[in-house]
Amino acid sequence: MNSTSHLIRVCSRIADIVVLGLLVIFFVGFLAFDYELLGFHDAIVKIPHEGKPYFESIPWIIFGVLLFDLYLKYIIVGRNLKLFFKHYWIDVTMVALIPIFLPLKFIKVTVKMFKAIKATKFGYKLGSKVNKFLMVIKGRGTK
Repeated sequence: MNSTSHLIRVCSRIADIVVLGLLVIFFVGFLAFDYELLGFHDAIVKIPHEGKPYFESIPWIIFGVLLFDLYLKYIIVGRNLKLFFKHYWIDVTMVALIPIFLPLKFIKVTVKMFKAIKATKFGYKLGSKVNKFLMVIKGRGTK
């Protein structure tokens, strides 16, 4: 094993450790800002809201480090694509799923807006029904 190959393997291991650390930070942010998805009413971890934008960028940093790690692993297998996919298919799958699942976080915002619109619509209909009911009562009381 030459020194270049050894250096690449060490860098790949370091990238794996960095990804693990970033995942821990990501889940801390998840517990601090997205606790309602787990059914909690209060944040499990208290972090000021000023820190939320930093936690929002962590999945993209993880994505970048994973891409770099995949490149290093591709070099380790001798730039053989078939061997690369045979040994590292789960890493490739994980990297491919990050951009697919990350926008699902925005669905949460869309669902909240939909619920607010639906509640407003329900409130309007309820007000209209109450108004009609009061008109009927007033009409019957005067006759």
